This record gives sequence, structure tokens and C-alpha cells, in this order.
Amino acid sequence: MLEKHGVDCGTLQGPEEETAGVGQLLSSEQAHPGDEEQQQASLPNPGNEEEAQNGEPGYKQHLPPRNPSNTVNLWRENHFEDCSEIHTAQAMFGSIASGVFSVKPVTVHARDPISVYCDQTTDGGGWTVIQRRFDGSLEFFREIGAYHYGFGDSTGEYWLGLNNIYHITAQNAYELYIELEDWSGNVKFARYSSFSVGPASDYTLIVGGYSGTAGDGFYLSSSSYTNMKFSTRWYDQDTDSSCSLAEKFGGGWWYGSGSRSNLNGPYFHEIDGFNINGNNGYGILWFPFNGNPYYSLKKTKMMVRPADFSARVANMRLENK
Repeated sequence: MLEKHGVDCGTLQGPEEETAGVGQLLSSEQAHPGDEEQQQASLPNPGNEEEAQNGEPGYKQHLPPRNPSNTVNLWRENHFEDCSEIHTAQAMFGSIASGVFSVKPVTVHARDPISVYCDQTTDGGGWTVIQRRFDGSLEFFREIGAYHYGFGDSTGEYWLGLNNIYHITAQNAYELYIELEDWSGNVKFARYSSFSVGPASDYTLIVGGYSGTAGDGFYLSSSSYTNMKFSTRWYDQDTDSSCSLAEKFGGGWWYGSGSRSNLNGPYFHEIDGFNINGNNGYGILWFPFNGNPYYSLKKTKMMVRPADFSARVANMRLENK
């Protein structure tokens, strides 16, 4: 894990970031000429910020190998817009299963699809996983370039990438499902009926309609969380004028003043006793989960799917009767 060694909230200048280890890009997207291209030009150049596990700079995550003799790969060879379309294709073959697939949002003007994990079991399935953590094997205290392109591996812990999340949620009206687990095995969820991320370079969060058992970690009742911009180390866009909350909490997130959540914070194992002094961040936080602002969670999973997915599935079943 990268150590912060005493963050001074008044001065955020620092040396170049050390290599964080895993640096697999989940997309080699070439933006379609237009506004987005101009917006991305303002991003800090990620350069060689990340390197692959095999030591090869600029390594790009490859999609899983295909087996032509296996019919389950029929839909993996097609470019579906998200995991909800893969769910529909699987239903046609009578075999619905979670796993790693390739998707290509309709707004992406590039040759390469995106490798994602599809959750086809939670609440009826159709979910495209945009973030997943469960063992602390992947470092999340990274700069904006890494959060823009994405990092990790869709077979394990990963962050899909803000640009990929933007393109997926720009296709339709989407909902967000966050599944959380503590160190006692308690599983809770937070569901938002509307969710989208704006384009570079702000990646503005638009979210609403909370329901669930984990509590509203985005604190929708507070104006300080309205249209929040994404912040990372040395890319401060939060509303706190006295301190960089990304440096304080130790991860890239949509921070509001007095933040109540950060699912991209440092991973603390139960035996760590949770770091409450903040020298290396405060852990994986969702304050309403148990009312403890310093409790670091064991597992997280953030997923999106079209808001009308359940209605579409119900209509399809009626048509097939």
C-alpha cells in the first residue's frame, strides 16, 4: 500500500507518485472528435504512472480468451452496450450466469470493447460492475489518470474508469446498486434510482432516489453533496476549502464537506484495528452502515443497470408466454 506519511492539508504539492503496481487499462478508447476531446486535453498526463504486473509499460487489459466450441461465448463475441443486454442474450439461450464479458457503449468511438464483470444474480441481474473490492490486493490511492482510464482486472478487484462509467451511463437512464459487507458478515445495500457520471474533467456525480438497508452514504439531503465533482490525490475538486479530502481520506471519490462515504479508501484488514489517526487514510467508509465514521468495510461492489431493466424483463416474459 502507498503510505501518505503525514498529509499537510494546507500544502498539497508533493513528489512524483510511486508506481502503484497494477496498472491495467480497461479501455484503449480514442475519443470521437468533439467536446470530449477538448475536455480530455485538460487532464493531467498519466504518462507512466502505472505499470502492468508483467513490468510492461502501457499494458492494456486483454479480454478473456474465447472458446469457439463453447456456446456461452456467442454473446461474448458481440458488442453489447452493457450487462443488461448480455442478460437478455443469455435468457434467450436459457443459461443466465455472472462472469467477465466485453461491452461497448453506443457512445464509444473506438475499436476495443471494455472488459467488465456482469452480476446476473443480484436483484434479477443485468448489473454492470463498476467497482469491486474484497481482499485489498489492489491499490486505490492513485492519481486522476488512473481513475480516468480504470485499473485492476475485471476478474478480481477493479475500478472500471470514470470515462467508461460516463459512456455507459450516458446511454440511458441508469440506477446504482451498492452492496457492502462488514467484518462480521453483515451484508447491506444502498440503491439509487438515478445515477450518472459527467464527462471529463469534472466527472460530476448525479445521483438520487435512495432506498436500501445500508443508509444514504451520498447524503442526498445535504446541499454539499449536490453535483459533486470527483477528486483524487493532487486533483482536488471537493467543496472543502481547507483541505484536500482525497489526500485526507486516501482515495479517489466524490467528496462533500464532512464526507459520509469513500469506497475507494485504503483497505484495512480486521486485524489492523482500523486506522483512526488518518495518517494513511480512514479506510473503506460508508458511515450510515453502522454509524461508526471510522469503520472500514470488508467488501464493496458498485453496479449499474438501465432503470427500466425490470420492466423490460417482465415484458419479455409476457411475450414469451
